[in-house]
Formats: sequence, C-alpha cells, structure tokens
Amino acid sequence: MTIKPVHPARRPAAAAPTAVAAAFVDVDNTLVRDISFLSLFTFDARCRGADPEPLLREFRALRAAGAGRAESHREFYRLWHGREVEEIRRIGRDWFTERMRTPDFFNASVVGRLRELAAAGTRIILVSGSFDAALGPIADHIGADETLCTELVVANGRYTGAVRATMVGTDKAAALRGYAERTGVDLGACAAFGDHHSDIAMFDLVGRPVVVGDVDHQLRDYPAERLPG
Repeated sequence: MTIKPVHPARRPAAAAPTAVAAAFVDVDNTLVRDISFLSLFTFDARCRGADPEPLLREFRALRAAGAGRAESHREFYRLWHGREVEEIRRIGRDWFTERMRTPDFFNASVVGRLRELAAAGTRIILVSGSFDAALGPIADHIGADETLCTELVVANGRYTGAVRATMVGTDKAAALRGYAERTGVDLGACAAFGDHHSDIAMFDLVGRPVVVGDVDHQLRDYPAERLPG
C-alpha cells in the first residue's frame, strides 16, 4: 500500500487530468483508521507496564465537558513532559510497525487516490493535530512530501509538556495559507481530504475538497467529492 515518492525533478511537466498542485490530507480517521496520538500514547504506556485508561478517560471527559480540540490536545500533550524526543520517535516507529499488522489500518480508498495523484505530480501534504512521533512513520510509508502538524516545545532534547502550535480547525486553514505563501501554490488548484467538520476551514480554501466517510452529519451537505471511510 506504499505510495512511491516522486522526486520533484522527475515530476511530469504536464499533469494528468486528475492531478492537482497539492493534496492536503488529514490523517486520523481519514488516511488511517485510528487516532494516532492516542494510539501511540496507549502503546507507550503498555510497553512500560502502565495502565493508560485513567488518563484516556480524563481526556475523553474533557472533550465531553465541551473543551475544543485545540484545548484538549494541549492538555493531553502535557503527558509527554520530560520524555526524550528521540525515545518517543523510536517508540513511534515500533508503534507503527505494530499497527501495520492490523488489517485496514490505512484507508485503502484514500491511499489509492493519493497514489494516483502522486504519480501525476501532486505533492502530498499531511495536515494533522497529531505530532511528529506518530506522523513520521506514516508520512515515510506513503511518501508524503511534507507534514504540517502540532508542534511540541522541546528543551534539551526532551518534551516540556507545552505546545508551540496546534493544528486543528482554523489552524489548518492558516497552515494552508502559509504553505501557499511559502511555495507559491494556488490553493484553488489543490485538494483537501478530511472526515470532520473541523476540516471545513481547510476545505473552503481549496478547489477540490474530499470528504472521507459519512460519520460527521455536519458534512453531509457539504459540496465535495466523497470517499469511503
């Protein structure tokens, strides 16, 4: 299911009709059928012989109490306080190896579409509220050109527990605008893939929004291409 990366120097001068300049792809419950940062936390806790459930319940209770995604993510990422970045990245690779043994970890319909786009010269950009330790192996596996994600503060090689920048909702729209300014890409000539109404901020900026799945009722009337979840 790996997407073979396309080196910029070998990209075709004239893209196929289905090509777009860039495809911005949400990860959790879109590209993969998982919440990657929660899944990695659970894997790490169990490897250390700890029970992740009490802290996961606290996270879910915070969301149930009305906390937004950005707020709840900031609270959750505090749990990595003091951990060595390289250790968590190594654990992230081990987590990914285990998750790949699970049938249907990747959403085949999304991967298939990205494979077609990448072959036509489209740049694949992951955009996710997750963080690099979980996203790095996913990005490497599919040959993503770039990853825009939540950034954790690091000091002396360890996570401080603070978040420098989240990547949810309007954060994604700002990231797309920043990418466009940096690269000169026309967002109107781009695609975006997502599964949640918080992705609308991203969808509204691109010429080809793609809604994955039909779980979020707030997206059911949104004018977009549809892919199975």
